[in-house]
Amino acid sequence: MAGTAVNNTLVYQYTLNNQYPPPMLEYDPERWVAYLMSAVFPLLAVRLLMAGRAMQAPWLCVAVVAPVLLFISLILRGAMGRTDSDAFRMYETQTVLHLCAGIVSVGMLLVFAAKWIERIRKSVVAQFLTHAAVGYTVAATVCVCVGVPLSFDMREEQRICGYRLVSAALVVSLGMVLLGGTLAAYHTDRRSTSNVAIVAVPAVLLACWMSFALARTSLPMHNAANGSDALFYCLSVLPAAGVLGVWAAMAEEVLGEGCTCQCQASCARCAFEGRMQQAMGQYV
Repeated sequence: MAGTAVNNTLVYQYTLNNQYPPPMLEYDPERWVAYLMSAVFPLLAVRLLMAGRAMQAPWLCVAVVAPVLLFISLILRGAMGRTDSDAFRMYETQTVLHLCAGIVSVGMLLVFAAKWIERIRKSVVAQFLTHAAVGYTVAATVCVCVGVPLSFDMREEQRICGYRLVSAALVVSLGMVLLGGTLAAYHTDRRSTSNVAIVAVPAVLLACWMSFALARTSLPMHNAANGSDALFYCLSVLPAAGVLGVWAAMAEEVLGEGCTCQCQASCARCAFEGRMQQAMGQYV
């Protein structure tokens, strides 16, 4: 899939004296691959919406933002290889949407970890992870939305600021992935080991995705991360599809277990009834 740079508008002139060059691609993105991969994400978005409705869990519907952003990002990536006009703006917008999708996914990982911990035992850790997810998602999204356009600026001081903002957001993202995965594993008992995959597998895939994004931002532009179309899909798009696929497949089954009503969800009413039955059992 990797090719030589034919579309010259996608490549900036790199000089040894320029420590922070603007982002660039050394190849033309394969249009058919971008369009083919983009078709996966609307299906995942629909499945997540269905799971959220079945579980009566509006928080799960927030995860739909990630596949929508990825879908638009890949459509722009395919269009970027077809036209020279506005190629820089397309690449800039595609980069913002792609990174924001990763940030939303990391935030949802923290929410899934919180729901998982809360399901096993009542803990203040679950509340902490929920608040951390909201704060992290907002702050990291702002950093990316401000940092990426700055990194495309023609003034080097602006690019330095942009790169640092984006790198900081990605480093924090890796820390949040590690935090969510570790806390979920720590609070998992032996009876629930198999189902913790709803957090563990996405944590590994998100760590891969965020590490690759950080490599593209922090390493010199002349490296494999910025020079291979295949690496872009294998280390970012496919892990993203894997993360969303795991949640779409497992959310309703794992987090909806034990509910006594027809919605098959761990809803507040069923939790209250369960506590009442437990309390009544003490007097029988």
